[in-house]
Amino acid sequence: MYPGGPNPTQVQYVPAGKAANPPPPLVLIHDGGGTTFSYFILGSLARDVWAVHNPRYFDGVPWEGGMDEMARTYLGYLADEGLSGPIILGGWSLGGYLSLTMAHMIALDPDAHPVSVAGILIIDSPYHIARSSITQPVSKARLTNIPDLVQKSFDNCDAMLRNWHLPRWSGGEAREADYFAVGGRDFKLGPSEVLHIPAAGGAGTWSTISTEKQGTGSANASANASAGESSGLAPGSPPPAVLVRCTRAARPVAEAQDVAAPCLVDLFRGERLLGWEGRYAEFIKAVVEVDADHYGLFNRADAARMDDVTARLGWGLEMLDGLSGKSRAKEEKGGKKTSCWFR
Repeated sequence: MYPGGPNPTQVQYVPAGKAANPPPPLVLIHDGGGTTFSYFILGSLARDVWAVHNPRYFDGVPWEGGMDEMARTYLGYLADEGLSGPIILGGWSLGGYLSLTMAHMIALDPDAHPVSVAGILIIDSPYHIARSSITQPVSKARLTNIPDLVQKSFDNCDAMLRNWHLPRWSGGEAREADYFAVGGRDFKLGPSEVLHIPAAGGAGTWSTISTEKQGTGSANASANASAGESSGLAPGSPPPAVLVRCTRAARPVAEAQDVAAPCLVDLFRGERLLGWEGRYAEFIKAVVEVDADHYGLFNRADAARMDDVTARLGWGLEMLDGLSGKSRAKEEKGGKKTSCWFR
């Protein structure tokens, strides 16, 4: 990542043994700091991996068109690079929201884009509420040695998200159950159930858990009520997602009071799906927990941590790969291009 450099940048290549039948490429979108350095310190994810950085990182110019302009620009980058067919979108923090926004744009007009979205890998992106609507006290995170350009990107991000709302979806058909094969085992998921790996668990510790509805009203109604009027209503539900959830809270800046308010990223830290359940269209199929806080997830000085994070991202991708296979079979059978996987 450097001024005038490629965007997206290919971070990893599919192993030779998988080249004949490769899994969908993974496209990781930058976090609120605008950079993609964190994705370069991941171990092998056994596929082509691309990283999209904020092209305005180096000059600090805000995006006048906000999240929609960013998402539209990044989809153009993927097309210019020649990516086509099913991909998995994903990203850390802001990258999760941008992935969802890009998927929404594709769903609104699938034929206008050479890629389709097989799934989304959401890396510790909590349910988003426009920051102008948050009434409870929050603390700033205790962060040190932040480069000036990264801080400028953070500031631009905060301003952009002040009045931004999640994109809207009409909602899919009511489902009775989803069936998955992952980790060598078969699972059946009913409504309000997801697959789960605890922070202390390994690849063989998938289990089914219930997710309690935390919001009011139906999930789709909640999503539509909190979305911006100009975002457009995409058909169906968002592509299936795996949520990578940090289990630790970030350290807040020390305040005068004995107990500091939680950091903004931790408002839903105690909820299994980081607030998405019951407040948005049902699309998260699995949650993979990791023993870290939001800001310490990618730590290049901790090799063991990065090995663990890489493994957990890989487990999430394994599940999305299975869903992608169903999606491709359905597309080939119907002879019609779809924007995402549907139940």
